[in-house]
Amino acid sequence: MMAKNTEIELKLLVDKHNLKKLLSLDFVAAAIRPDSCQKRRLVSSYYDTQDMAFMRQGIAYRVRDKGDGTSEATVKTSIKNSAGLSERLELNLPLARKRPVLDGFAELGLGYELSELAPNGINKLFTVTVQRTTYILDLDGAAAELAIDHGKIAAGKETDKIDEIEIELLEGDKGVLLNFAAQIAAQVPLFAEKRSKFVRGLALCGIQSNAASAKSKLGSGPVKQEVLAAIALHGDILLDLQQKLQAGLDKKTLKALRRELLTLRSLAALIDISADECEFWQEIFAAVDTMRNLQGIQLLWERLNQAGKEILGRTSLQKKLDSALQNEENILQEHAAQGNFTAIVYSLTDKAYHAADSEIAAEDAARAMLKKWQQQENNIAALENICALARCCTGKYFAKAAEAAKKQRRQLEQQAWRANWSKLLQDICADSSSKIVYRDMGVFIGFLMAKF
Repeated sequence: MMAKNTEIELKLLVDKHNLKKLLSLDFVAAAIRPDSCQKRRLVSSYYDTQDMAFMRQGIAYRVRDKGDGTSEATVKTSIKNSAGLSERLELNLPLARKRPVLDGFAELGLGYELSELAPNGINKLFTVTVQRTTYILDLDGAAAELAIDHGKIAAGKETDKIDEIEIELLEGDKGVLLNFAAQIAAQVPLFAEKRSKFVRGLALCGIQSNAASAKSKLGSGPVKQEVLAAIALHGDILLDLQQKLQAGLDKKTLKALRRELLTLRSLAALIDISADECEFWQEIFAAVDTMRNLQGIQLLWERLNQAGKEILGRTSLQKKLDSALQNEENILQEHAAQGNFTAIVYSLTDKAYHAADSEIAAEDAARAMLKKWQQQENNIAALENICALARCCTGKYFAKAAEAAKKQRRQLEQQAWRANWSKLLQDICADSSSKIVYRDMGVFIGFLMAKF
């Protein structure tokens, strides 16, 4: 039997301990179809021409021993891939023998034969061997397959370990799959694996995939469609920052993190959903903002301390600031280690997918939203949203709106510094019995009152 279909699946990373926790979640256990568990050893060999003609056409070609006495050749063409969710055309051709076959895919829907791209034949690139355990999931409005893979990719002497799960939609609504993943991510540390086994194998061979980059600006298409694409792009950036955070946090990463959170918040508003309602969002954003304020206090205190060194002598506020900053950094790194950024991305994508449809063009919706925010006087959040949304749009209108918003935001922030920074200082010094700490705090707050 020959089949043509679009494969829709989520590819996720989860450690063994959390895999057990995932499988024991009430809603996951309830979804697993009784007696559906299967275990197989899959061996897949990937091929291309000497000049990588398949890859240049956006094709991955493999021959797989399915572990049940049968084999098949498969062509996959990339449609889109973001935050671990991939949608791609998959064409499967049963084989009598486990050997590459290049003809037979035209009638499946490819439109041409692979042999037309490979007049001089093909070469094996790498092999993927996995022990796969699968379960069928009966979800509310869909059926899916949960696959647990353990194994490796081998290209000559180079290897890469595989420990991942895939949740593939078998039938029903893609939104059900997104909702299911969002529920899991809220309770179990999950990490999106944005690279397919094919892309990882190419990397082992020293070959860079030519996957198409996502559209970065809102256009004239329906607002929901355009916002979903933009959320996918900026969600991917947020997940990259999550991985980077686990190694450490510097000012550049903190700035990028805040920028992406604000961008996602502004995009969500276009389709009348709230990013603030996503699990972990408010805690992460609060920690980012606290760090930003502490860094501002620290910089100003260093200048004050240097200017008044002869009068102040020994100071103790710096230690308090260092400790407070380290605490907020630990909070953010723990969120990253627990995969909570993944929960935000899947939750936001799920909410966007289920938002009401609208024929309004994304550009027009963005203009209307900017006007709405511009009418909210003395609202820093609205001004930040204007700046963030403008980054997703093209044209002088949005650039001018962002420039005006930046100026207003600076003025409002300066007015808020005295109250916000004074309150923050009092909070971090509240448990101190040192007179020097309170003297330093008094100097700092006195300067704020005189300056702002």
